Amino acid sequence: RLPVAGGAPLEMEWEEAVLQKSIQLEEIDSDVFLAAKDDLWKPLGARGVFGGQTICQTLHAAILSVPSAFAVHSFHGYFLLAGDADRNIVLHVRRVRDGGSFATRSVEARQRGQIIFSATVQFHKPEPSRGLEVAMNMPAVAGPEGLKSDREYMEDLTNDQKLSARMREFYRQSLARPARAERRMAPPPPGVGPEEPAEHIWTRVSGRLGNTTEIHLICLAYMSDMGMLECAYKPFGGLREQPPDMMVSLDHSMWFHSTTFRADEWLLFETRCTRATAARILSFCRVWTQAGELVFSCAQEGLARHTEPLRTLPLPQACTGFNTEDGTA
Repeated sequence: RLPVAGGAPLEMEWEEAVLQKSIQLEEIDSDVFLAAKDDLWKPLGARGVFGGQTICQTLHAAILSVPSAFAVHSFHGYFLLAGDADRNIVLHVRRVRDGGSFATRSVEARQRGQIIFSATVQFHKPEPSRGLEVAMNMPAVAGPEGLKSDREYMEDLTNDQKLSARMREFYRQSLARPARAERRMAPPPPGVGPEEPAEHIWTRVSGRLGNTTEIHLICLAYMSDMGMLECAYKPFGGLREQPPDMMVSLDHSMWFHSTTFRADEWLLFETRCTRATAARILSFCRVWTQAGELVFSCAQEGLARHTEPLRTLPLPQACTGFNTEDGTA
């Protein structure tokens, strides 16, 4: 189990213990946990705390409140207010149900007495499936070896004279900050055109994690919020070509199918926008190990506002660049 801050050290072997601080919580009362402001991360240009950090802290608080015999299987959360990186986040856990097979928790993340994020998390005591095993096959994409990383793309952008001096400086500052995860975008698999609103990205935590199952579940939850909505912009040449005036996540759902993966080893994220309308984007994501096991699914809806109509561009080469320090494409 993951201990709270002040207890035994987390079972980790980090090259750079950056994401570790995003995971730790301090128990300040029964089922009440503190995420210290010193550990909160606000990406450059963002409105508030990175949503993936709030998601993983909320999941961690819920995990700390259930017996170790139970494993998380689903999470459904709503972003209600932008998180302030200059204030502590207090997480309140409510024990909704403790049954023989399932346990349910409700978690509220609060600042200034207001709820900034709310989630319902359910846990299941593992049981045999008796042969009921069905899973989607992993797309036939190139492996991560030899593909360009998000940070390599940003290095190129720092010298791109087509960009303004302000944007080149933005990418320089992004590169100066420690990486929490590494991402490598793969070309579309056979049968998927470059104009389709889908992306295939190999992702892993930067640094080495220990062997505690919960560490990998929480880190995967963190990475699941990286660039979930940007695939909607593939038909328009990519997010960088026609960026929104405002983009925020509204809700985030996750389903954990397996614990037989490591978040510090390459995982293939397939993200696809199924509908964008009324200034909202709905995207679904599936995650496979390199061995081809489907271990995780998630969905996110977000708000994207534009003052000018978007232009559908001629079919380009596939959009393969990354836009910001948290890896959005």
